[in-house]
Amino acid sequence: MNIDPELARTLNGAFLLVMLMLCIGLVVAMSSKTSAYARADRFSMRVRLPYGSTTTRDSVARRSRVSSLTTAVTMLATTVILSPLLLTPVAANPAFPIIVVIPLLVATGFASAVVNVRERLFRPAPDALRVARARALSAVDYLDRFRLVLPWVLAAAAVLAFTALALQWVRQPSRVDDAFAAAALFALVVTVVVFVALPPVERLVLAQPQPATDTLELAWDDAFRTTALSALRLSAALSAWLSCALALGALWLGADGLFSTFASQVPTWGLIALTFIYPSTGRRLRADLYPEWLRRPAAVGGPA
Repeated sequence: MNIDPELARTLNGAFLLVMLMLCIGLVVAMSSKTSAYARADRFSMRVRLPYGSTTTRDSVARRSRVSSLTTAVTMLATTVILSPLLLTPVAANPAFPIIVVIPLLVATGFASAVVNVRERLFRPAPDALRVARARALSAVDYLDRFRLVLPWVLAAAAVLAFTALALQWVRQPSRVDDAFAAAALFALVVTVVVFVALPPVERLVLAQPQPATDTLELAWDDAFRTTALSALRLSAALSAWLSCALALGALWLGADGLFSTFASQVPTWGLIALTFIYPSTGRRLRADLYPEWLRRPAAVGGPA
């Protein structure tokens, strides 16, 4: 990918400035309690769970505000931390936006897990009645096998793609796009870190207590736990996908293949697709996680 280094540095500086402004605006927006209730209501509809009481709605809105604000602050802090890269040769890399986005997305995914570990959705009184699951749940109880396996499949593809890239670089360095190769190497390092951290962090999320006084509160806690686990898997899938796509892009662009513009856009398209597979705004739970009275429709003419 041939582009004037000074032009690339200017464009990348503008990109980082826009990112900083967006993150600041996001922090301000997520601080609003009114918007927290709106997000909670949308989350309720997506996960198909009623509140049952105003107290539950207040708890869900509070948790939504904490989670959203933590994500926004994490994005802002990560962007600020990465800003000094503009003073390094990396700033002249046309793939600089992707280099910035990778740790940004990974950090927000793990921030969601931190919120799930530290925050309790409900705080029953010490002498209040508690309900609990009959058995300890695992990740497969919250995410289907496709979403659980996909990050590992993408990781395997990334290893193969990077192996091919390394072999080509040894044989014919001139046939490798340096900008995409550097970004691919960075993405691979991040991917290794994410996949090493994923199992223990996931276990930590699953090990947290779920204080609840009824099955509806327990289902609400499961909804937020599902979102946290989904965010972790999204971080792993995104880092692995970008490693794979950037490595293949370095080979394709270095070989001056057809549709080079298309090859440079593939990483972004895959990123967008993965956010639909692992939505952060809530998704329907597995049937057995809902209270029995929500799983079983009321008989027509019978008691509700």
